[in-house]
Amino acid sequence: MEDRMAVNYYIADKPIKAEYEAFRKFWEDELFPEFIKKLYGYCQETGGRIVNKDLAEEIAEDHLCGYSCVPLSETTYKTPLVTVNHAGIFWRKCLIEDRPVNSLEDLIVFFSRKERQERYQVEDEKGRAYTLNELMDLLK
Repeated sequence: MEDRMAVNYYIADKPIKAEYEAFRKFWEDELFPEFIKKLYGYCQETGGRIVNKDLAEEIAEDHLCGYSCVPLSETTYKTPLVTVNHAGIFWRKCLIEDRPVNSLEDLIVFFSRKERQERYQVEDEKGRAYTLNELMDLLK
């Protein structure tokens, strides 16, 4: 195995990931920008001594910057499976559908059922999906 930084792989629930991605897109592209727009509009329109453009900027920068990203964790749809780094391969204690998936053998058995192949996928931390064969090649 080549010397490289750690790469984490996950089992992702595809339907839940689709829900997460749709909500993330709504939050980041529609809801939050509209909220900020309304805040600035109101404060600028008021133009008072305390409620003005400066207040809008202070609120946006100091109080709301953490809300610009969706308030859901990716762990809602993916479970840590294995970490691969220069020191070796480290399987996580993973439980999917009340079934332990803690080794390559467990993973092969898990994906032996067609309905699981349709519902789940293995992906890395960047969301790139891997087939079982691709993952096995990476684990060599």
